[in-house]
Amino acid sequence: MKIILIGLTVALISVASFATNNRHNMNHGHQQTQFKRVQLNGITLSNFRARASIGSTKISGIYGEIQAVKTDRLVSISTSFASMAELHEHINDDGVMRMRKKEGGLMINPGQPMVMRPGGHHIMLMGLRKRLIAGEMIDLTLEFESGQILDISVPVVSIKKTHH
Repeated sequence: MKIILIGLTVALISVASFATNNRHNMNHGHQQTQFKRVQLNGITLSNFRARASIGSTKISGIYGEIQAVKTDRLVSISTSFASMAELHEHINDDGVMRMRKKEGGLMINPGQPMVMRPGGHHIMLMGLRKRLIAGEMIDLTLEFESGQILDISVPVVSIKKTHH
């Protein structure tokens, strides 16, 4: 009888603790910040995230991974949140790291995911129409050389979370 009572007590404490933690998170603006993986016609998008605005800057970056079962190329990006979206890369120019537009798009080869990350390939948003706030979602349209067009929702995350 004592074992049953101890078990019930532990179960009740666990449920109460879970409810308290969830209520605590909900009351402090805790929102979904995970990208829902997208798989369509041989293309898989994962881990997409947009960097929250820093101060009053009108630029931001979007990072993520693209895999394809057949060779393809990401050629165009658009969003209603910025006047311009471009594919960018970082290059070493005589010891100085510079960012520039990636002409011709980003090649995606089968078996080799195209990883977009800070300091590497990424999507650059310029002329933001409003600040990007962590916890919000933004729309993004990706167009591939194959003609495939994917409309996705990307979570906005803090700068600390863009590096993970």
